[in-house]
Amino acid sequence: MENINLIITLAVMVFMMVSFVIQKWSYGLTAMTCIIALALTGVIDVKTAFSGFSNTTTILIATMMVIAGAIGKTSLIQRIRSVMAKAQGKSGILLILLVCAFAALLTQLMGQTAVMAIMLMFIQTMDDDSDLCQSRLLFLCATTICTWFGRFPIGMGAALPLTSNAYYEGLVGGNSEYLLGVFDFLKVGLLPSIVGTLYCLFAWKLIPKQKIDTSAIDLGAAGQGGKSTMSKTHELLVYIGFLATIVGFFFSNQLGALIYLIPAVVIIVFAFTGVMSTRDILGGLASDMVFMVAGVLVFSTALSQSGAGEFVGNLVLKMLGENPSGLMVTVVFVLVATILTTFMSNTGTSAILTPIAASTAIAGGMDPRAVVSLVFCGSCLAVAFPTGCAAATVAYAVGRFNPIKTLKFTLPYVLIMVVTLIISANIFFPVYG
Repeated sequence: MENINLIITLAVMVFMMVSFVIQKWSYGLTAMTCIIALALTGVIDVKTAFSGFSNTTTILIATMMVIAGAIGKTSLIQRIRSVMAKAQGKSGILLILLVCAFAALLTQLMGQTAVMAIMLMFIQTMDDDSDLCQSRLLFLCATTICTWFGRFPIGMGAALPLTSNAYYEGLVGGNSEYLLGVFDFLKVGLLPSIVGTLYCLFAWKLIPKQKIDTSAIDLGAAGQGGKSTMSKTHELLVYIGFLATIVGFFFSNQLGALIYLIPAVVIIVFAFTGVMSTRDILGGLASDMVFMVAGVLVFSTALSQSGAGEFVGNLVLKMLGENPSGLMVTVVFVLVATILTTFMSNTGTSAILTPIAASTAIAGGMDPRAVVSLVFCGSCLAVAFPTGCAAATVAYAVGRFNPIKTLKFTLPYVLIMVVTLIISANIFFPVYG
């Protein structure tokens, strides 16, 4: 039965890949079709099939899109548009550097979904007729997030080493000597992050030019170059709501799950005060991107439950053989993590491979911290396909990118990052100490 579930899941994954490439149907319809197919064939139960809609990531994306729509109707967007237009006309490299730096900073402090929602609001104020168009900047933001995710132990980044430790702590008996420190990801990932950023600065023209799908976020009059019709009182409420949400992200470690309630509370206030109509709010909450995210999250769960993780783990152990060299271990785990995270979520990839990596390291007399760090950094390279991470999901959905056409940018990026990561690990954090 498990083999049948694995075969069905892989077949559904092929359909999802093909559908995302040919773009004949919307991403949301494709994702939902895959989930329903998995439920009908018994790979997942009905409760799991629809669990994506109650997932906090989906809820955060939906609510942030509504708040972004409210921001888009204020006069602030028109003023930002004017400033960005001037910056865009002066120096493309400078603008890219500023956008990438801002995205890299935010991704240390809050989740990928929140960062993409914030960056998307500002990107949509920019001129879309030049080479450095909105869709290219949006994809650069997603790539930057993957490049710098979890590098510094601040904000949400501080919790990531602890999360990885939880995946294999039992394997080392809780021995702190074999558990990750807060700077271990930085040791392995700093050099690849710098190289990846330089690649983005000079290779951005390889990203296909697209017209972004603004159906999920209504920019209102500002988005069309007109003046805002929102009253000053309503604008003030929007600014307060937006700032409250952003401040909540900065204190995510202290607030915990409450950060997912803050945007929902803000939307309720918008509805009762007349800032947004019920129809506008429901339109944002039920956008195609929300259905896609909900489906992708469930599909990642199905990949794990169907035995795909165990299948990959056994494949890794066979590839390594007996008494593998440090370079061999590094290459195998980086490649497997990178390939797996292309189709599964980066979180799912890390959860599956971390125990395998730690077990392999312990059995081979290696430093488990080094191998686990490789898995984490490799799982961050999740920009080549929409299912890789939340940032990629948003970029592909809003930018309407074809994964095949983006390969001329993503493939060199992934190859460069993999090679740099292997070199960095062997220099700064070798698996044999």
